[in-house]
Amino acid sequence: MFMSRVRILAALVAASAVTPAVAQEGAAPAAEEEVSAIDSATDFARSLIDEASQTLTNESLSEEDRLQTFRTFLGEKMDLDFISRIVLAKRYRSEMTEEQNQRYDAAFPAYMTRIYADQFDQIFGKPYSVVDSKPASRGDVFVATDFEVGDRRTLNVVWRIRNSDGENKIVDIIVQGGSIITLKREEFSSFVAANGVDALIETLEGEAA
Repeated sequence: MFMSRVRILAALVAASAVTPAVAQEGAAPAAEEEVSAIDSATDFARSLIDEASQTLTNESLSEEDRLQTFRTFLGEKMDLDFISRIVLAKRYRSEMTEEQNQRYDAAFPAYMTRIYADQFDQIFGKPYSVVDSKPASRGDVFVATDFEVGDRRTLNVVWRIRNSDGENKIVDIIVQGGSIITLKREEFSSFVAANGVDALIETLEGEAA
């Protein structure tokens, strides 16, 4: 059984005792191309948060419609093809049949956007600030944000953004130093080792609904 969706952020927060700055990659001074990429990624992150907040606080929509609209929005902003390959270890994908691959690829986007929609419904709409932006490996950019979550506390969320063919996409979200993609990869690997690929796919299909 997968970790309950409502516990993911709590688990990531508990994994880090202190709020980190952006992961320490690319400490050297940024070249002109890097500066442009950083600016573009930062604007993308701000736009994403603002649009998501507007969607999730839109009182003209029912809660169900807000979450469904948000899931569609996330699907457009995330590189779900890349994420689906990362979270399921290559050794498992290489052993899957064509039918298993098709079912996994069909279920994963809906499952993952449901995970993020349920989690980030808790923070979007709250005041936030961009606290840092830095280059990462593979040409990616880390954009660090702090959300005000009450009682003078902040939640540090780092968006890992990749530009592919001129379009920015999210490839990971890091909460209080803990990567949601890494968490799901570990969870998937443990689940498949114990239950098999078919059980994983059936669980994704069930939880994506």
